[in-house]
Amino acid sequence: MKKGCFFVFLFFLGLPFITYAQNRSIFIEGSSAIAAHQTFFMDNFRMEGTSSGYNIVNARGEAGYIFRFAVSPNFITYDDGTRVPAPPDEPQFVISITLLNNEDSSEVVSFGFLYRDLDEMNEYTQFLFLRAAVNIPNEEVADVVIVSREEEDDSWRNKWLYLRAALNYRITILTLNDNNLIDGTGVYTGTYTNPTAISPMDNRTNALPGMTFGVEVQFLNWMSVEPNLQLTFGETNQFLTAAAGIELKFPIKRINNVVLAPNTAFTFPLSVSPIFDKFPPITWGFGIQVGVRGGNSGALFFDFSCMFSLSNAAIYNPIADLYPNPAIIHYQRSVIGFGIGYKYGFINRK
Repeated sequence: MKKGCFFVFLFFLGLPFITYAQNRSIFIEGSSAIAAHQTFFMDNFRMEGTSSGYNIVNARGEAGYIFRFAVSPNFITYDDGTRVPAPPDEPQFVISITLLNNEDSSEVVSFGFLYRDLDEMNEYTQFLFLRAAVNIPNEEVADVVIVSREEEDDSWRNKWLYLRAALNYRITILTLNDNNLIDGTGVYTGTYTNPTAISPMDNRTNALPGMTFGVEVQFLNWMSVEPNLQLTFGETNQFLTAAAGIELKFPIKRINNVVLAPNTAFTFPLSVSPIFDKFPPITWGFGIQVGVRGGNSGALFFDFSCMFSLSNAAIYNPIADLYPNPAIIHYQRSVIGFGIGYKYGFINRK
């Protein structure tokens, strides 16, 4: 049972090395006083090596490594130095395995394994082969990886200047925040202290499309600034509102072909919907942009942002003809934004 558990552990330990085994060539040689044992292990080790992805060669000179085994009877050595064959209830044979580097004949690993008969060894030949093969270093693969990274063109995310355009979807949330409403929610007729009729108002939410155009300047490898113009369809889906914005981004470039850019942003209204009596002059927030390589000069990106107006929005009472008081209703304003776009870069930073 212990042997079986150790075999399973070592097999999974060896899986990462099997991935790289295609570049390894092994020559298998072995000896045994019993011809059947020599044939059994030779055939099985060749089969296990091939099925594990190693290149089992027929000529010693073609191999990078030598897998050598030797089978001998199991002897027990007593304290007085006497050596006798193992009794019938003990393993009768021992197989010694050595892995050699064929370039300089240096020993990579060597170990032995006791067994009773060949039927028992059907379960352990793969274990024995992988126990030796996992010690083969992966220098060749490492060299390939290093070369490919050196040759990779990373200029798409290291430009001085980017022009960007995006389609946006903004969810605006207006939360009632007006002490002139009855119980904080009701418009009314009459006076605040003696209303003759009251109608409750709800918070307001709209989700509208828009566009953003900007110019991003990456003045440091880890920081960039982007002034932009934001266009959004207004309350009636017919009125186009505009805002100027500025974002300070902090690009993170630790993932191949991806840039994560947390950011903080401010927006300033240029035009607003006519439903507003007063519109907050400054909106602040934060977000993140995820950029994915889109050629050697640009990136496809996805934006997510949360923005909060620093003062209340004041909206004309929409049912003032029935409930005229108050004439203006104040709301806290916040915006959740989603966007998808592309930015094209100019002038390499490196």
